[in-house]
Order: sequence, then structure tokens, then C-alpha cells
Amino acid sequence: MSADSQTPLYRTKFSAFDNKTLEQRIQELADRDEIRELTARYAHSVAHRTSVADLFTDDGAFIIRMPGQPVHESRGREQLVKEYAKLEVSADPALPMIHNHVIAISGDEGQGICSVEIRVADNGKSMIASGYYEDSFRRENGHWKFVVRDVTIFHWVPIQEGWAKTAK
Repeated sequence: MSADSQTPLYRTKFSAFDNKTLEQRIQELADRDEIRELTARYAHSVAHRTSVADLFTDDGAFIIRMPGQPVHESRGREQLVKEYAKLEVSADPALPMIHNHVIAISGDEGQGICSVEIRVADNGKSMIASGYYEDSFRRENGHWKFVVRDVTIFHWVPIQEGWAKTAK
């Protein structure tokens, strides 16, 4: 959702450069690029079984919404470190492909939404999933970090089955 309304971020008018000086526009471009790089580093780290806890603020949260399962939340540095330590011992890494970024920045705070497609082995089966992340960002010590990374998965199915049966 956008910061000032109930309108989803992807439905708001793009106004990132409205009424800004050239210097402010350059800063906006730099901030947007750093946020996209943050999400790319997240995806590559997950695929290489490396913890991403350091990409979050100390008060950060990771929330997972999977079809037919209770919401799973990890909040705060200690829980994030434990959650992402599971990556390092995983036999089959998840391969997230993140794209379609929509980003809104206001000073040192930001909101974003992006799509994700995931390939993973689950109990010996090749699985495919897709969904989206709703993110909150904060600039800390000159760098952007996740405050909240909230993922909603549309489907998580064997690739041979496909997602057509689970589509709503």
C-alpha cells in the first residue's frame, strides 16, 4: 500500500521526479538503484545459501504468507539471524527471481512492491512458486535496508502439475 492511502503502490501515479531539482532527481535515481540492488543481493544470497539478515535493519521483519498455511513471521535481529541461518544448511537452495519493481521514496524511508518467481526442491520434488514482496525500506548509515519484507505466495506446486489448478 502507498504510505498515505489504501491504494496499492502499483496503482499510484508515478511522481518521483515531480517538482524536484536536478540534484534531487539524481539522488532519487541513486536511491532507486540502490534499493533494486538490495533486492538483487537478497535473491543472489538466498540462491547461494548465504544469510541475508544483514540486509535488514535491527528491528526488521520477514513475513511469509503461503497458501493454506499460517503466516510465518521473524522479527528482530536475533530471529532474522536464526531464520536465515537455515539457508546455509539447506540441501536445496531456493532460486528466487525478483523483478517488476515499483518503488516510492520519501526522505530516508521507502516502500516497494516487486514480483518473485521461485524454483526450489521440496521433499524431492521440483517446485515452482510465484508471488510478490511488499517491502518497507530505511536508509541507515547511508545505505538502504529492509525494515519489512512481506512475501505473499500465490502458488507453490510441483512443476509437473503447474499452477492452473490452484489459480483463483
